Amino acid sequence: MNIIDKLQNTIQDCNLNFLLGSGLSCPYLQLLGNIEALLTEVESVTIDPAHRKIIRVSLYKRYFDTVINKNLQILAGDAAAEPVLKQYKAFLHCLNSVLVKRKVTILSKEINLFTTNIDIFPEKALEELNLEYNDGFNGRFKPTFSLTNFKISRFKKSLYFDKTAELPVFNLMKLHGSLSWQMEGTDSVRFSVNLQQIKDVAAKPLSADHLIDIPGDATIATLVPTLAGKRADAATDEFMDAYEKLLIIVNPTKDKFKHTLMNRTYYELLRLYSNELEKENTVLFAMGFSFADEHIREITVRAANSNPTLIVYVIAHTSEAKAQIEGALGANTIRNSNIKVLGPDQEDDGHGHMTDKFKYDFSTINEKLFNAVLARCGGL
Repeated sequence: MNIIDKLQNTIQDCNLNFLLGSGLSCPYLQLLGNIEALLTEVESVTIDPAHRKIIRVSLYKRYFDTVINKNLQILAGDAAAEPVLKQYKAFLHCLNSVLVKRKVTILSKEINLFTTNIDIFPEKALEELNLEYNDGFNGRFKPTFSLTNFKISRFKKSLYFDKTAELPVFNLMKLHGSLSWQMEGTDSVRFSVNLQQIKDVAAKPLSADHLIDIPGDATIATLVPTLAGKRADAATDEFMDAYEKLLIIVNPTKDKFKHTLMNRTYYELLRLYSNELEKENTVLFAMGFSFADEHIREITVRAANSNPTLIVYVIAHTSEAKAQIEGALGANTIRNSNIKVLGPDQEDDGHGHMTDKFKYDFSTINEKLFNAVLARCGGL
């Protein structure tokens, strides 16, 4: 049985879960790279407080410019974001069609989309496709977030005949928060329609005097010598104050959240992720995700070991990434052998070396895997 046949049978018979990582939003949004490690390290090393502030603000500014601020352009319909948005829409349209065609009636027509991404690509794609989804918010004038808003089935009754059909629903669960989330008081999260909190940070300019370059291979030790002539002043403080308000929701460090409510929400979402993986006859597809996040990695491995009916398919971008993910997960030592890491097909380069025929980017995942499954289910 080839991989498409296996995926078709699995999708037909299992509770469907997807884990979406930052690799799917590339190249429009940059990968986090070493920012998380550097932000964690800079808080623990012994350096001058002024130097610590400059390193922190430089890291935050890089993350803000390459990831956070670009969501305003996604919201505005930036043409450069269209190729990535197109792939999200193709993916979601395909899954929706698969659920419509799925013959099994004892399973609800739900798909859980877990993501560590903070960007608004999934919401925008779901909205533009006019698909049914739960993102945890309820209300019109002041949408408020609650985990109780997930796992709600939806049915449609015909206007002219007494016939009811279950509608496919996507549960969108953003494990690291979202740029569309905004705190109100100390005990509630509201939906930010215009992403005003991002605009507030963008309105706090910084000059080259306040910032250092952050190479991809940087360490704190290599950054310290570059601090000469840089200064922390009122402009630095204003940017950091605005950014820290944003970071009540999202923080690219090991200590993800600085607010009690968000810490609680974060761990409740992780528990929901764990609970879904512990259900009988469940499949998880992980895409664009390296499993560098230790909490998600540990939960996934624990669920695979304790639930023999769980199947985990991890789609690796390259063969090198496949080997790294297998090492991180300990895939060869999983008790039930139910974690499968899928890498690109390989071919001989003519010199005795095996090379990848392609890379599993979002477009290739859609084309070679899920569209192929949908075709087997009755057509695109």
